[in-house]
Amino acid sequence: MNRTYLTSTELASAIARGVRQLVFIGNQNNPELNLASTAEGSLQLFTVNEQTAVDSTATFVPTEFRSEELASALSRSSFDKLKASLFIWLGDASYRTVDAALATLSFIASLPEGTGVIFDYAAEHNSAGSFAGTALDALASRISCAGVVKHMIQPQALAAMLRSLGFGQITDHIDELSPQGGHIVTACI
Repeated sequence: MNRTYLTSTELASAIARGVRQLVFIGNQNNPELNLASTAEGSLQLFTVNEQTAVDSTATFVPTEFRSEELASALSRSSFDKLKASLFIWLGDASYRTVDAALATLSFIASLPEGTGVIFDYAAEHNSAGSFAGTALDALASRISCAGVVKHMIQPQALAAMLRSLGFGQITDHIDELSPQGGHIVTACI
């Protein structure tokens, strides 16, 4: 799946379901930020990043990802936790720890119905058979919810974790631009 097309489709769907805030997390040097300009009149835009935003109409929300949660950073801005929002969290995964990722996804899941997220991740692949793989996915899911899983996760375990947080509509796509077979997930409350 082409990430720009997927993001454009998800943005249109989010606007149709009443989303009025769009939050870019991290990497602001991506084409997805340009997509927002087409919907600028109907969306309040935010960029949460460690580096100052350049030539952007989005409200810049500075943070230090390794030491501050997304909820805390957004609380210093005009972000409204009572409005459905779309979060775009693509690229530059170097700052993502397991705890930070879980805290970010938990915060997003706590927002109003219609809220969604688009993010990418590296999938763990095992050589076990399908039954064993499913059992390992379930175990990884339980460990993931406890905050122990390291940097890669199996798609089934990620979906189970997202469902446990409250996401109901989850779609996992193979990222055509990733040479390592990365994935892009769209999930909605």
